[in-house]
Amino acid sequence: MSTTFYTGRAERTMAAAMAEQHKAAAEAQRAETALRLFQVQREHELAADELAERRAARRRADRRAARAERSAQLSRALARVPDWLLSALWAAVIVAPITLAWRAQQAFAVTTLHVPAGWSWLFPLAVEAGAWVCAFEAHRRARRGAPIGSLLTWMWLLSGIAAGIQLGHATTDYGPVAGVALAAMSLLGVLLHHIRSTVDRAAVEGRTSAELRRAAWRRVRFPRLSWAAASIAAARGAGITADQAWTAAWTDRYGVGPDSSRRDRSLARVIVRHQHKADREAARNGGLVIVGGVILPVTVPVLESAGIAAPPTVDTVSEVPADESETGIVQAQLPEKTAQLLIKVRSAVAAGELPARPSASAIRAMFKGASETASDVRDLIRKEAA
Repeated sequence: MSTTFYTGRAERTMAAAMAEQHKAAAEAQRAETALRLFQVQREHELAADELAERRAARRRADRRAARAERSAQLSRALARVPDWLLSALWAAVIVAPITLAWRAQQAFAVTTLHVPAGWSWLFPLAVEAGAWVCAFEAHRRARRGAPIGSLLTWMWLLSGIAAGIQLGHATTDYGPVAGVALAAMSLLGVLLHHIRSTVDRAAVEGRTSAELRRAAWRRVRFPRLSWAAASIAAARGAGITADQAWTAAWTDRYGVGPDSSRRDRSLARVIVRHQHKADREAARNGGLVIVGGVILPVTVPVLESAGIAAPPTVDTVSEVPADESETGIVQAQLPEKTAQLLIKVRSAVAAGELPARPSASAIRAMFKGASETASDVRDLIRKEAA
């Protein structure tokens, strides 16, 4: 729709109004644009301030974490100071006898063996170092959880040889007191290192100080039984614990376990000695045989204990009629539990874990089970030994 102006003045008035209107619209647009630019700029400034604040907070947190880490490291270091001091003390008391023994061996090589001074260090190296190589290798393997094997045995053997050499030459040169003192120096360093290694190994294995004291007292109070227990553990490998080996050593020597009284041990030794003679006599007369690695009597009697009826049938395992052979193996048809326990008890008796005439309580202590079954097996074993 077009507008028609009849006078020029009206047309000019209308054009001026439209120009003012366009100018006002342009000003409003510029104001709006400026406002938007200001808002965007403000948002950018706020975002920059927020980012700077986050960075500053992160730096403060990093500094706090670093301070906390340094404080923790310092605390840990201070907490380890007693251990370091104790390790330094151990090192000092271990190295001191080594140094004295080394110097004595070196002087002996120069004065008595007439080894040149520049080569005299080879003699103590050859004599003393072997035991220490075994000691440190055993310690290294124990820390890694590897088996030690015979390293400790060789350690003590080599240190004993070194002590013997020290005793001989020092006694000859300076007298018996000096000989004993220098021999003790050769053993003292190895002994102290072995004590420290034993304590560390016990800590790794979770053994308490009470268990260590008990083991040490066993070695001092019962050296033969300790040696026997170690031999049993070495022969059977990882399938036996130290307490089981200790009990087996007692049973092997006394016929009863370590829980028995002194009177029972004394009586049991007499019983075992006479039973051993009787078993040797039975073996010479053909009354014992080896079946599957287990020593068994030639005839197994039928169970007829009080209150228990004998099995209905008996199978004779023999290729020769009864009237033609007197040494056939007669196997009774026992109840399943009794037969299984009888085999276990025979194996334990053959292995030395039980005496030749075990009691029902000893059988139950080792294999558990019902008291009646243990009593039946006890009667069978006693009849076999009769």
